[in-house]
Amino acid sequence: MPHWRSHIARVAIAVGVVALPGIAIAQERPRDPAADPQADLIVTARKRPEKAAEVPIALSITAGTTLDQRRLYQIEDLKQLSPSLNISYFNPRGNYVAIRGIGRNPASDGLEPAVGMFVDGVYLGRPGMAVYDLTDIDTIQVLRGPQGTLFGKNTTAGAIVLTTRAPSFAPEGNAEATIGSHGYVQLRGSASGALVGDVLAGRLSLYHTGQAGWVRRVGDGGRVNGNDRAGGRLQLLFAPSQATRLRLSADYHEERDSCCTLVAGSFGPASASYVSRVAAAGGAAVLGGRDYLTTADAPTFLRVRQGGVAATLVHHFGASELTSITAYRAWHYRAGFDGDLSSADGYASAAVPTDDWQFSQEVRLANHGDSGIDWTLGAYYFRQSLHSTLRLAFGGKAANFLGNSAAPPNALLAFNNLTSSTGSDLDTEALAAFGQVSWHIDSRLALTVGARATDERKWGVIDRPANAAQSAYHQALSVDDVDPSGTIALTYAPHADLHFYASYARGTKAGGINPIVAASTDDQIVRPEHADSFEAGLKSTLFVRRAHLNIALFYTRIANYQATINRLFGAVLTNVGQVSTRGVEVQADWRVTNRFQIAVNGSYNDAHYDLYPDAPCPLENMIAPRCNLSGGPLADAPQWIANASARYSRRFAKMGDVWIAADYAYRSVYFGNLDNSLYSKLGDIGIANAQLGLDLRQSHTTILLWVKNLGDLRYLQSYPLGGATIYGAYFGTIGQPRSIGLTFIKHF
Repeated sequence: MPHWRSHIARVAIAVGVVALPGIAIAQERPRDPAADPQADLIVTARKRPEKAAEVPIALSITAGTTLDQRRLYQIEDLKQLSPSLNISYFNPRGNYVAIRGIGRNPASDGLEPAVGMFVDGVYLGRPGMAVYDLTDIDTIQVLRGPQGTLFGKNTTAGAIVLTTRAPSFAPEGNAEATIGSHGYVQLRGSASGALVGDVLAGRLSLYHTGQAGWVRRVGDGGRVNGNDRAGGRLQLLFAPSQATRLRLSADYHEERDSCCTLVAGSFGPASASYVSRVAAAGGAAVLGGRDYLTTADAPTFLRVRQGGVAATLVHHFGASELTSITAYRAWHYRAGFDGDLSSADGYASAAVPTDDWQFSQEVRLANHGDSGIDWTLGAYYFRQSLHSTLRLAFGGKAANFLGNSAAPPNALLAFNNLTSSTGSDLDTEALAAFGQVSWHIDSRLALTVGARATDERKWGVIDRPANAAQSAYHQALSVDDVDPSGTIALTYAPHADLHFYASYARGTKAGGINPIVAASTDDQIVRPEHADSFEAGLKSTLFVRRAHLNIALFYTRIANYQATINRLFGAVLTNVGQVSTRGVEVQADWRVTNRFQIAVNGSYNDAHYDLYPDAPCPLENMIAPRCNLSGGPLADAPQWIANASARYSRRFAKMGDVWIAADYAYRSVYFGNLDNSLYSKLGDIGIANAQLGLDLRQSHTTILLWVKNLGDLRYLQSYPLGGATIYGAYFGTIGQPRSIGLTFIKHF
């Protein structure tokens, strides 16, 4: 979108957020953000409405009202809601989601993530497609363990299922405005109601979020890592009869940020050469993890445009139901970064412009009723085209930087002021058939069996024109995988408030192609990943249905684990070998009184490399060319995760409800790079947030004062792109400093 049109779109969204709730003319009470633990939670983890306690899957479900109350509006915020969940965010292309330690493949243009992302039943082929404001959300479900039977593309670690609020025939709406630290401004709003009697309803949701940067450039004092996002979603619900419903949706998101500069967390051991290379190229470097500083001097920017359309048709045939989901999405990513992350004139800039288009079609037929047997049959088709280009611009002293010398060898002089461009065009096509049957043997015992057959093919071309330092490269590659997956589970309920289950699940993830690697075929092909997961657990209701306690024990073994390693000129996908993860997860909530509620969840996860004899050596042990990390801990897998929240409310007859809430999220120490270097350690950090709210009943208004990172802790969140090491120095994403804000919400 041209720059002037982008500004017009933002103004229109800002005006619309304030004005659109006027469409909803009937007054309604604000929703209570505290869910009632006595209510039976209904989930769709098996593509049919079921009570959460009866589903043999470890899962977490969060209402959209909870997201609004706790000011959780980005995908990386979801790690506060579920055990065993860890999310790393660098930028929309370089983020990843891991469950139970599995899922470390950021910037994975050549293959799909281990944790599938689904919005209103539509699979998102790129993790970056979920990087937008979580606005007008109904529920978020986090399903842990392989979900290879019923969920679109196969997943080996789990799935995050987002459901947006559907159009309603009863008029409703809200307008929201927030201001906060570091120039934070957010406008959000939604409106819904009948358009044609009880036949056609519509819903419109809009948002605009902006914030100034909080990382300071040492050279000129400029600020980076700010953001500016805007978007919306339009939905129509057509209900010509009680048997048929058609839901149409269209959404658009645009992002224009000064993001995402990494800061140096460590310069590595004494043998590391990054600092001396920067000096040789006439620059300076600074450790910025404590003071939010960087010496990166190249222009830093991020531009994302994405959107899509979807049609969901549900039709009842007596005792069965047909569901069809047709969707198309496009995602366009542009970004520029300082290649050497310093003021040196060495590795001037790096960029990977990426364009992605996907189409998916899913058809399911399922029965409903009290026959004693629940069954689901379906077929799924997915088509994706992706174009990306690795562009590297070297500075006037690139030879000094690469050679670590004031007088570099002549062979490196060709890199001075060189521009290298490696492009790739990749296509993916997948076709699957699946089915699942649950047999309710009696009122207490049920057996579930499911299977899926998937044929997935990827093909593409990698092309690099010749330049002054590199020869031309051209290679056509393809992979084709046919993999079965499935599940078997047994549930037993000796009491209505106590459910036991045991399950086995097989998850597969097709192989892929390294799209920007001009090297041997072995480096370019990534083999398929296979996961075998065993799980046992209980789900219980306690204290006269005022509390819930869920416990899950798990063991997962993965062959050909797909992960990302860092190289000087980019992140590269690879197969680690065999890994395993085992542990326990606990979730509990308790409505102590009608005014006071608490919730906790946590996990212990022992994740290891079972077999990784040909691993890269850590920086502190560079004597051998390769190291054996078999038996060592898996990277990006905290052993301990703990999350807690509490809320107390008090009602004042003439004014309304006043409530105070707090939440806390902890991650234990873990390695942030595949080589398990001591210099890549992250974690051992706990972040506390707090909220103070006032619900004014007569004016239907909510006022919310909130604080994030209450202790103003300064910490690195992750080392992205496979470790983000440059000649021994580690660069990571830094968490935001303490932020304070005020939110006003008007309900209509």
